[in-house]
Amino acid sequence: MSRTLQPPPSAARRQRIVEAAVRLFAAAPYASVRMDEIASAAAVAKPTLYRYFPTKETLFIASLEWTLNDLRMELQAIGQEPIPCDRKLRRLVALVLKRIEQIAPALHAIENRSPEWGVQSRKVLREGFRNIQAEISCIVREGTRQGYFGWIDADQASLAILGGLRMAAHSRSGRGPALAETMADFFLGGLRGAEAPARLLPSAMPNSSGAAA
Repeated sequence: MSRTLQPPPSAARRQRIVEAAVRLFAAAPYASVRMDEIASAAAVAKPTLYRYFPTKETLFIASLEWTLNDLRMELQAIGQEPIPCDRKLRRLVALVLKRIEQIAPALHAIENRSPEWGVQSRKVLREGFRNIQAEISCIVREGTRQGYFGWIDADQASLAILGGLRMAAHSRSGRGPALAETMADFFLGGLRGAEAPARLLPSAMPNSSGAAA
């Protein structure tokens, strides 16, 4: 007797579940979000939800991956806008701070290796932030090339910017736009004031006789 194969899971339905989870995880601590609440928000039956995501952790990981990928695409869009790089950086700071604040408690738990989080969650987190750092580097590199910023290693600068934003997001200070503006001013001050390493300055270049100028 042949069995009728079940159709593959609907990509659209899966995406609806993930987006509902993103909203709920952003609004409440991870531990207080229930799977039946996510099912209701996604307009699916609870058994259907578990067919896609057997545990809350797998669903959170999917929502985390979606959130970080979505943030990366938004940063790419900012990088392509025809506006000065200092304005791009201000928009970048506000966006990254806001999005990381939304999932800060869970991120803190993952980074501190809380028992409920496994290897996969940390892998998704590392890869997601690595991609975000790469987008920040692109904007910093462009700003240096166009003269908005001083001499600086774009990769090191992006690491410092992302690290600062993550620390600020974990504090959940509640200052919103004011905090974003303060941090943007701080980062811009550092980027604009960066000087070329001594080995690249004209005074350190040898003259025609071979001695330093």
